[in-house]
Amino acid sequence: MGRVLLVVMNKDNAEGLRRCLDSLSRQVGCRICECFDVLILDGGSRDGSARVVEEFSSRYPCVKFKVQDVRGGVGPARVEAVRYAMDNGYEAIIWGDSENEYSGTYVYNLVEALRDGCDIVSGRSVVRNVSIWSRMLYWYHSFHVIFSFIRRTHAPGNNEATRTGVFNLVTYPPVFRGDDFYFSLLALMKGRRFCYRDDAVVKVSMPKTLKEVTSWQRARMRGVVEGALVAGLKLPVDFPLWSLFALSPAIAALLIFLARVLAHPLVTIPVLLLVSYLALLLFLAVKVGIASRKCFESPTVIDGLLALAGMYIHAVYTLVYGVKFMIELSPRKNEVLLKAREVLRKFDFPLGAVRLRLGDVMRKFIR
Repeated sequence: MGRVLLVVMNKDNAEGLRRCLDSLSRQVGCRICECFDVLILDGGSRDGSARVVEEFSSRYPCVKFKVQDVRGGVGPARVEAVRYAMDNGYEAIIWGDSENEYSGTYVYNLVEALRDGCDIVSGRSVVRNVSIWSRMLYWYHSFHVIFSFIRRTHAPGNNEATRTGVFNLVTYPPVFRGDDFYFSLLALMKGRRFCYRDDAVVKVSMPKTLKEVTSWQRARMRGVVEGALVAGLKLPVDFPLWSLFALSPAIAALLIFLARVLAHPLVTIPVLLLVSYLALLLFLAVKVGIASRKCFESPTVIDGLLALAGMYIHAVYTLVYGVKFMIELSPRKNEVLLKAREVLRKFDFPLGAVRLRLGDVMRKFIR
Protein backbone atom coordinates (compact mmCIF):
# COMPACT_ATOMS: atom_id res chain seq x y z
CA MET A 1 0.00 0.00 0.00
CA GLY A 2 1.33 3.39 -1.04
CA ARG A 3 0.48 6.80 0.39
CA VAL A 4 -2.62 7.03 2.60
CA LEU A 5 -4.63 10.17 3.36
CA LEU A 6 -6.78 10.40 6.47
CA VAL A 7 -9.49 13.02 5.97
CA VAL A 8 -11.02 14.63 9.06
CA MET A 9 -14.30 16.50 8.56
CA ASN A 10 -14.63 19.44 10.92
CA LYS A 11 -16.74 22.46 11.70
CA ASP A 12 -16.60 24.48 14.93
CA ASN A 13 -15.26 21.58 16.99
CA ALA A 14 -11.82 22.75 18.07
CA GLU A 15 -11.66 20.70 21.28
CA GLY A 16 -12.89 17.55 19.58
CA LEU A 17 -10.41 18.15 16.79
CA ARG A 18 -7.59 18.42 19.32
CA ARG A 19 -8.49 15.04 20.83
CA CYS A 20 -8.87 13.52 17.37
CA LEU A 21 -5.44 14.71 16.20
CA ASP A 22 -3.85 13.67 19.47
CA SER A 23 -5.13 10.11 18.97
CA LEU A 24 -3.81 10.11 15.40
CA SER A 25 -0.40 11.32 16.57
CA ARG A 26 -0.18 8.23 18.82
CA GLN A 27 -0.82 5.64 16.10
CA VAL A 28 1.56 2.67 16.10
CA GLY A 29 2.38 0.26 13.33
CA CYS A 30 1.34 2.91 10.82
CA ARG A 31 2.67 6.21 12.10
CA ILE A 32 1.57 9.70 11.22
CA CYS A 33 3.67 11.35 8.46
CA GLU A 34 5.40 8.02 7.80
CA CYS A 35 2.48 5.81 6.82
CA PHE A 36 -0.32 8.35 6.44
CA ASP A 37 -0.95 12.08 6.06
CA VAL A 38 -3.87 14.06 7.49
CA LEU A 39 -6.17 16.55 5.79
CA ILE A 40 -8.54 18.61 7.93
CA LEU A 41 -11.38 19.60 5.61
CA ASP A 42 -13.16 22.44 7.36
CA GLY A 43 -16.69 23.67 6.72
CA GLY A 44 -15.96 27.28 7.68
CA SER A 45 -15.26 27.08 11.41
CA ARG A 46 -15.39 30.25 13.48
CA ASP A 47 -13.82 28.80 16.59
CA GLY A 48 -10.17 27.94 17.14
CA SER A 49 -10.02 24.92 14.82
CA ALA A 50 -7.40 26.45 12.52
CA ARG A 51 -5.14 27.25 15.50
CA VAL A 52 -5.42 23.67 16.75
CA VAL A 53 -4.25 22.42 13.36
CA GLU A 54 -1.38 24.92 13.36
CA GLU A 55 -0.17 23.51 16.68
CA PHE A 56 -0.12 19.96 15.33
CA SER A 57 1.26 20.84 11.90
CA SER A 58 4.26 22.53 13.56
CA ARG A 59 5.17 19.06 14.90
CA TYR A 60 3.71 17.00 12.07
CA PRO A 61 4.11 18.79 8.72
CA CYS A 62 1.87 16.25 6.97
CA VAL A 63 -1.18 17.65 8.81
CA LYS A 64 -2.89 20.07 6.44
CA PHE A 65 -5.87 22.41 6.92
CA LYS A 66 -8.19 23.26 4.04
CA VAL A 67 -11.48 25.18 4.03
CA GLN A 68 -14.02 23.60 1.70
CA ASP A 69 -14.27 25.18 -1.73
CA VAL A 70 -17.93 24.18 -1.92
CA ARG A 71 -20.27 24.34 1.06
CA GLY A 72 -23.52 22.47 1.37
CA GLY A 73 -22.98 19.47 3.57
CA VAL A 74 -20.81 16.40 3.85
CA GLY A 75 -21.28 15.12 0.29
CA PRO A 76 -19.58 18.04 -1.51
CA ALA A 77 -16.77 17.89 1.07
CA ARG A 78 -16.13 14.23 0.30
CA VAL A 79 -16.06 14.84 -3.44
CA GLU A 80 -13.52 17.62 -2.88
CA ALA A 81 -11.40 15.39 -0.64
CA VAL A 82 -11.47 12.59 -3.21
CA ARG A 83 -10.18 14.95 -5.91
CA TYR A 84 -7.46 16.21 -3.53
CA ALA A 85 -6.36 12.63 -2.79
CA MET A 86 -6.33 11.57 -6.44
CA ASP A 87 -4.47 14.67 -7.61
CA ASN A 88 -1.82 14.20 -4.92
CA GLY A 89 -1.13 10.54 -5.60
CA TYR A 90 -2.71 8.91 -2.55
CA GLU A 91 -3.64 5.25 -2.97
CA ALA A 92 -6.21 5.17 -0.17
CA ILE A 93 -8.42 7.49 1.86
CA ILE A 94 -9.46 6.91 5.46
CA TRP A 95 -12.56 8.91 6.30
CA GLY A 96 -12.93 10.42 9.75
CA ASP A 97 -14.55 13.17 11.77
CA SER A 98 -13.29 15.60 14.40
CA GLU A 99 -15.55 13.90 16.95
CA ASN A 100 -13.58 10.66 16.55
CA GLU A 101 -10.83 9.31 18.79
CA TYR A 102 -8.84 6.43 17.38
CA SER A 103 -7.35 3.36 19.03
CA GLY A 104 -3.58 3.02 18.66
CA THR A 105 -3.65 0.53 15.78
CA TYR A 106 -6.77 1.81 13.99
CA VAL A 107 -4.99 3.09 10.89
CA TYR A 108 -2.61 0.12 10.74
CA ASN A 109 -5.45 -2.41 10.87
CA LEU A 110 -7.45 -0.70 8.12
CA VAL A 111 -4.39 -0.38 5.90
CA GLU A 112 -3.59 -4.06 6.43
CA ALA A 113 -7.08 -4.98 5.23
CA LEU A 114 -6.55 -2.90 2.09
CA ARG A 115 -3.23 -4.65 1.53
CA ASP A 116 -5.06 -7.97 1.77
CA GLY A 117 -7.20 -7.05 -1.23
CA CYS A 118 -10.22 -5.26 0.25
CA ASP A 119 -11.54 -2.23 -1.59
CA ILE A 120 -13.51 -0.68 1.30
CA VAL A 121 -12.94 -1.41 4.98
CA SER A 122 -14.79 -0.38 8.13
CA GLY A 123 -13.74 -0.65 11.77
CA ARG A 124 -15.64 -1.04 15.03
CA SER A 125 -17.44 2.07 16.28
CA VAL A 126 -17.76 2.53 20.04
CA VAL A 127 -20.25 5.22 21.06
CA ARG A 128 -19.44 7.45 24.03
CA ASN A 129 -21.91 7.50 26.91
CA VAL A 130 -22.79 11.19 27.08
CA SER A 131 -26.60 11.09 27.35
CA ILE A 132 -29.64 8.81 27.23
CA TRP A 133 -29.74 9.48 23.49
CA SER A 134 -26.30 7.93 23.12
CA ARG A 135 -27.63 4.77 24.72
CA MET A 136 -30.80 4.73 22.63
CA LEU A 137 -29.15 5.50 19.29
CA TYR A 138 -25.70 3.92 19.63
CA TRP A 139 -26.66 1.24 17.10
CA TYR A 140 -26.79 3.84 14.30
CA HIS A 141 -22.97 3.96 14.16
CA SER A 142 -22.71 0.22 14.75
CA PHE A 143 -25.30 -1.34 12.42
CA HIS A 144 -22.46 -2.85 10.38
CA VAL A 145 -21.02 -4.39 13.54
CA ILE A 146 -24.32 -5.79 14.81
CA PHE A 147 -25.43 -7.34 11.51
CA SER A 148 -22.72 -9.11 9.53
CA PHE A 149 -24.59 -8.83 6.22
CA ILE A 150 -24.50 -5.03 6.53
CA ARG A 151 -20.71 -4.90 6.83
CA ARG A 152 -20.44 -6.81 3.55
CA THR A 153 -22.40 -4.09 1.76
CA HIS A 154 -21.79 -0.83 3.64
CA ALA A 155 -19.18 1.13 5.58
CA PRO A 156 -20.04 4.18 7.74
CA GLY A 157 -18.79 7.46 6.32
CA ASN A 158 -16.85 8.45 9.44
CA ASN A 159 -15.22 5.02 9.88
CA GLU A 160 -14.06 3.82 6.50
CA ALA A 161 -10.95 3.23 4.39
CA THR A 162 -11.30 3.19 0.60
CA ARG A 163 -8.87 2.54 -2.22
CA THR A 164 -8.76 5.63 -4.43
CA GLY A 165 -9.08 3.35 -7.46
CA VAL A 166 -12.73 2.89 -6.49
CA PHE A 167 -13.31 6.56 -7.31
CA ASN A 168 -12.40 5.94 -10.93
CA LEU A 169 -15.73 4.08 -11.06
CA VAL A 170 -18.03 5.89 -8.61
CA THR A 171 -17.92 8.72 -6.10
CA TYR A 172 -19.98 10.26 -3.31
CA PRO A 173 -23.17 12.06 -4.31
CA PRO A 174 -22.67 15.75 -3.39
CA VAL A 175 -25.70 15.89 -1.08
CA PHE A 176 -26.24 17.34 2.38
CA ARG A 177 -26.05 14.05 4.35
CA GLY A 178 -26.47 10.33 3.72
CA ASP A 179 -23.83 10.36 0.97
CA ASP A 180 -22.05 7.31 2.44
CA PHE A 181 -25.21 5.21 2.11
CA TYR A 182 -25.43 5.87 -1.62
CA PHE A 183 -21.68 5.50 -2.11
CA SER A 184 -21.86 2.01 -0.61
CA LEU A 185 -24.65 1.08 -3.03
CA LEU A 186 -22.70 2.51 -5.96
CA ALA A 187 -19.53 0.63 -5.02
CA LEU A 188 -21.51 -2.56 -4.44
CA MET A 189 -23.03 -2.31 -7.92
CA LYS A 190 -19.49 -2.14 -9.32
CA GLY A 191 -18.51 -5.34 -7.51
CA ARG A 192 -16.20 -3.72 -4.97
CA ARG A 193 -15.21 -5.84 -1.96
CA PHE A 194 -16.26 -4.67 1.52
CA CYS A 195 -14.36 -5.85 4.61
CA TYR A 196 -14.54 -5.31 8.36
CA ARG A 197 -11.85 -5.15 11.06
CA ASP A 198 -13.11 -5.63 14.58
CA ASP A 199 -9.71 -4.59 15.95
CA ALA A 200 -9.85 -1.16 14.31
CA VAL A 201 -11.67 0.70 17.08
CA VAL A 202 -12.84 4.31 16.95
CA LYS A 203 -14.82 6.23 19.57
CA VAL A 204 -17.67 8.28 18.13
CA SER A 205 -20.47 10.48 19.49
CA MET A 206 -24.22 10.87 19.13
CA PRO A 207 -26.38 13.99 19.65
CA LYS A 208 -26.87 14.82 23.33
CA THR A 209 -30.34 16.39 23.48
CA LEU A 210 -33.73 15.92 21.84
CA LYS A 211 -33.20 19.18 19.96
CA GLU A 212 -29.88 17.93 18.59
CA VAL A 213 -31.40 14.55 17.70
CA THR A 214 -34.22 16.27 15.80
CA SER A 215 -31.78 18.54 13.95
CA TRP A 216 -29.59 15.56 13.03
CA GLN A 217 -32.53 13.47 11.82
CA ARG A 218 -33.88 16.36 9.78
CA ALA A 219 -30.51 16.92 8.11
CA ARG A 220 -30.07 13.18 7.57
CA MET A 221 -33.38 12.79 5.77
CA ARG A 222 -32.90 15.89 3.69
CA GLY A 223 -29.65 14.40 2.45
CA VAL A 224 -31.12 10.95 1.94
CA VAL A 225 -33.96 12.34 -0.19
CA GLU A 226 -31.54 14.55 -2.14
CA GLY A 227 -29.36 11.48 -2.67
CA ALA A 228 -32.26 9.48 -4.11
CA LEU A 229 -33.02 12.27 -6.59
CA VAL A 230 -29.37 12.61 -7.62
CA ALA A 231 -28.91 8.85 -7.90
CA GLY A 232 -32.02 8.55 -10.07
CA LEU A 233 -34.19 6.60 -7.63
CA LYS A 234 -37.91 7.14 -7.05
CA LEU A 235 -37.43 7.15 -3.27
CA PRO A 236 -34.71 6.29 -0.75
CA VAL A 237 -34.00 2.55 -0.79
CA ASP A 238 -34.42 2.06 2.98
CA PHE A 239 -37.44 4.38 3.32
CA PRO A 240 -40.13 1.68 2.90
CA LEU A 241 -38.58 -0.59 5.54
CA TRP A 242 -38.21 2.12 8.19
CA SER A 243 -41.67 3.47 7.40
CA LEU A 244 -43.15 0.01 7.85
CA PHE A 245 -41.41 -0.23 11.22
CA ALA A 246 -42.78 3.21 12.22
CA LEU A 247 -46.31 2.07 11.34
CA SER A 248 -45.89 -1.40 12.86
CA PRO A 249 -47.66 -0.65 16.20
CA ALA A 250 -50.78 0.42 14.29
CA ILE A 251 -50.52 -2.69 12.13
CA ALA A 252 -50.12 -4.86 15.22
CA ALA A 253 -53.18 -3.23 16.82
CA LEU A 254 -55.19 -4.02 13.68
CA LEU A 255 -54.06 -7.64 13.83
CA ILE A 256 -55.16 -7.90 17.47
CA PHE A 257 -58.53 -6.42 16.54
CA LEU A 258 -58.98 -8.92 13.72
CA ALA A 259 -57.95 -11.80 15.94
CA ARG A 260 -60.56 -10.83 18.55
CA VAL A 261 -63.41 -10.00 16.20
CA LEU A 262 -63.22 -12.52 13.39
CA ALA A 263 -64.98 -15.82 14.14
CA HIS A 264 -63.35 -17.73 11.32
CA PRO A 265 -60.50 -20.24 10.92
CA LEU A 266 -58.51 -17.53 9.11
CA VAL A 267 -58.20 -15.77 12.46
CA THR A 268 -54.99 -17.76 12.91
CA ILE A 269 -53.33 -15.69 10.18
CA PRO A 270 -53.39 -12.34 12.07
CA VAL A 271 -52.39 -14.20 15.24
CA LEU A 272 -49.39 -15.73 13.52
CA LEU A 273 -48.44 -12.37 12.03
CA LEU A 274 -48.67 -10.71 15.44
CA VAL A 275 -46.55 -13.42 17.06
CA SER A 276 -43.98 -13.05 14.29
CA TYR A 277 -43.87 -9.29 14.82
CA LEU A 278 -43.33 -9.67 18.55
CA ALA A 279 -40.65 -12.29 17.94
CA LEU A 280 -38.88 -9.87 15.59
CA LEU A 281 -38.92 -7.14 18.25
CA LEU A 282 -37.53 -9.57 20.81
CA PHE A 283 -34.80 -10.64 18.39
CA LEU A 284 -33.81 -7.03 17.73
CA ALA A 285 -33.77 -6.16 21.43
CA VAL A 286 -31.55 -9.13 22.25
CA LYS A 287 -29.27 -8.54 19.27
CA VAL A 288 -28.61 -4.86 19.99
CA GLY A 289 -28.41 -5.51 23.72
CA ILE A 290 -25.62 -8.04 23.25
CA ALA A 291 -23.84 -5.78 20.75
CA SER A 292 -23.80 -2.88 23.22
CA ARG A 293 -21.12 -4.76 25.17
CA LYS A 294 -18.62 -4.06 22.41
CA CYS A 295 -20.16 -0.99 20.74
CA PHE A 296 -21.12 1.20 23.71
CA GLU A 297 -18.80 2.78 26.24
CA SER A 298 -20.67 1.65 29.39
CA PRO A 299 -23.23 -1.08 28.59
CA THR A 300 -26.09 -2.10 30.91
CA VAL A 301 -28.66 -4.90 30.95
CA ILE A 302 -31.44 -2.64 29.63
CA ASP A 303 -29.56 -1.42 26.56
CA GLY A 304 -31.48 -3.74 24.27
CA LEU A 305 -34.85 -2.24 25.20
CA LEU A 306 -33.55 1.32 25.06
CA ALA A 307 -31.94 0.73 21.66
CA LEU A 308 -35.16 -0.83 20.37
CA ALA A 309 -37.01 2.31 21.45
CA GLY A 310 -34.34 4.35 19.70
CA MET A 311 -34.85 2.36 16.51
CA TYR A 312 -38.55 3.12 16.63
CA ILE A 313 -37.91 6.84 17.17
CA HIS A 314 -35.48 6.75 14.25
CA ALA A 315 -38.15 5.07 12.11
CA VAL A 316 -40.72 7.75 12.97
CA TYR A 317 -38.27 10.52 12.09
CA THR A 318 -37.50 8.72 8.82
CA LEU A 319 -41.19 8.48 7.94
CA VAL A 320 -42.10 12.06 8.89
CA TYR A 321 -39.08 13.86 7.45
CA GLY A 322 -38.88 11.49 4.50
CA VAL A 323 -42.41 12.40 3.42
CA LYS A 324 -41.76 16.09 4.15
CA PHE A 325 -38.63 16.31 1.99
CA MET A 326 -39.99 14.13 -0.81
CA ILE A 327 -42.94 16.54 -1.07
CA GLU A 328 -40.64 19.57 -0.95
CA LEU A 329 -37.77 18.39 -3.15
CA SER A 330 -39.40 16.17 -5.78
CA PRO A 331 -40.84 19.16 -7.70
CA ARG A 332 -37.32 20.67 -7.58
CA LYS A 333 -35.61 17.56 -8.95
CA ASN A 334 -33.98 19.40 -11.85
CA GLU A 335 -32.61 22.03 -9.47
CA VAL A 336 -31.14 19.36 -7.19
CA LEU A 337 -29.60 17.55 -10.16
CA LEU A 338 -28.13 20.75 -11.59
CA LYS A 339 -26.51 21.62 -8.28
CA ALA A 340 -25.03 18.12 -7.99
CA ARG A 341 -23.78 18.21 -11.58
CA GLU A 342 -22.04 21.55 -10.96
CA VAL A 343 -20.21 20.22 -7.91
CA LEU A 344 -19.17 17.05 -9.70
CA ARG A 345 -18.01 18.99 -12.75
CA LYS A 346 -15.94 21.33 -10.57
CA PHE A 347 -13.98 18.35 -9.28
CA ASP A 348 -13.91 16.54 -12.63
CA PHE A 349 -16.42 13.75 -12.00
CA PRO A 350 -19.29 12.80 -14.32
CA LEU A 351 -22.88 12.65 -13.12
CA GLY A 352 -22.88 8.99 -14.13
CA ALA A 353 -20.49 8.29 -11.23
CA VAL A 354 -23.39 8.76 -8.79
CA ARG A 355 -26.30 7.27 -10.73
CA LEU A 356 -28.11 4.06 -9.75
CA ARG A 357 -30.84 1.90 -11.24
CA LEU A 358 -33.33 0.50 -8.76
CA GLY A 359 -33.69 -2.72 -10.73
CA ASP A 360 -29.95 -3.38 -10.50
CA VAL A 361 -29.99 -2.69 -6.76
CA MET A 362 -32.91 -5.05 -6.14
CA ARG A 363 -31.37 -7.83 -8.24
CA LYS A 364 -28.09 -7.49 -6.35
CA PHE A 365 -29.74 -7.92 -2.96
CA ILE A 366 -32.08 -10.69 -4.11
CA ARG A 367 -29.07 -12.70 -5.29
